[in-house]
Amino acid sequence: MNIQQSTNVSPINLEKDILSEYEKLGSHIDKINVTITQMNTSDIVILVDKLRTLEKKIGLVYTLFKASVYSLITASDQENVNNIEESTNRPPIF
Repeated sequence: MNIQQSTNVSPINLEKDILSEYEKLGSHIDKINVTITQMNTSDIVILVDKLRTLEKKIGLVYTLFKASVYSLITASDQENVNNIEESTNRPPIF
C-alpha cells in the first residue's frame, strides 16, 4: 500500500480489517489449543510408555558396558601384576 492509498482509506475500514485479523488470529489460536489438548491427553501416554521401554534398554546396556569395562580393567591389572612378578627375583606372594 502506498502513501496515497493509505490516506484514502477510512479509519473505520482499517478498524474492520484489524478486527477481522484479530478474529482470524483467535480462531487459529483456538485450533492450536485443541490440537495441543488432544496431544496431551492421548499421545503423551503412548510416548511415556515408549520412553519407559527405552529407559529400561539403556539401563541394561549401561550395566553391560560397566561390567565389560570392569572386566577389562581387572584383566589389565592382573597382567601388570604378573609382569611385575616375572621381572623380580623375589618369590611370589600368595
